Amino acid sequence: MFGAYCDLVFAIEADRRDLVKALLAEIAAAPNRPADLAICDLADPTCDPIAARYVRLINTDPSASFNVLPLTAEIAAACRSGFPPPSGCSTRATRHSPPIGEIVLAIGSEDPTAMQFDGASSFMLWGAIVLNATAHRTDLETAQALTHESGHNLLFGLSADGPLVENDDKARYPSPLRADPRPMDGIVHATYVTARMHRAVAQLLSAGVANRAEAEASLTAHRRAFDQGWAIIARDGGLSERGRAAMAGACAYMRGFAERDMHGAQG
Repeated sequence: MFGAYCDLVFAIEADRRDLVKALLAEIAAAPNRPADLAICDLADPTCDPIAARYVRLINTDPSASFNVLPLTAEIAAACRSGFPPPSGCSTRATRHSPPIGEIVLAIGSEDPTAMQFDGASSFMLWGAIVLNATAHRTDLETAQALTHESGHNLLFGLSADGPLVENDDKARYPSPLRADPRPMDGIVHATYVTARMHRAVAQLLSAGVANRAEAEASLTAHRRAFDQGWAIIARDGGLSERGRAAMAGACAYMRGFAERDMHGAQG
């Protein structure tokens, strides 16, 4: 329904009165949001208007376009096995994440040369995560993808009334998570979600539900990426009050973890 609301705003701005009427009717007829997390499969966007909306609103960067495609029942079943009972990695990860209402399972292009996605989220689909059902080899990878995208959703919510940064939207900076240069807002998002992934992996490792070697390798990678991203933000970022508040928490966590590691090594 958040996606329908965004489409409604676009329709009003374009003075599409017929579409405005249809979207208002769709929103009014929608059921209340279920209390539990919904895990659903992406329908065929060529014949399902809701699926078409998801694909359109999740894939809005023409410079980094990727395919979001429906998946087979077999692939969906295999992916759902990565969402085990509450003792498992994926469920624990979502439990410590911002409130996500829906996980939509999809797949990317079969063309190995095409741009792929592990997971995707959008302010215009706030509360939903699109997860690539074939991109994650282990439960820990799935947990990190969920944590990554739910972190984006949290920042989307925090920035609903104002931006996280005051930098020029057209300026580009090196990203800690992507090969292509990104606007400063993207650098803040990438750096923030890296800290959240680090925290999730550390919690799962502490709880004894993650493979130690895989978890420790992930912690090292996340710490390196966070340091790279924060160096760019500290040098070039014009954080707003909201941006400073969000990054202060992320920095405090990463600094505290580094200090615990240092003291452990000394002991």
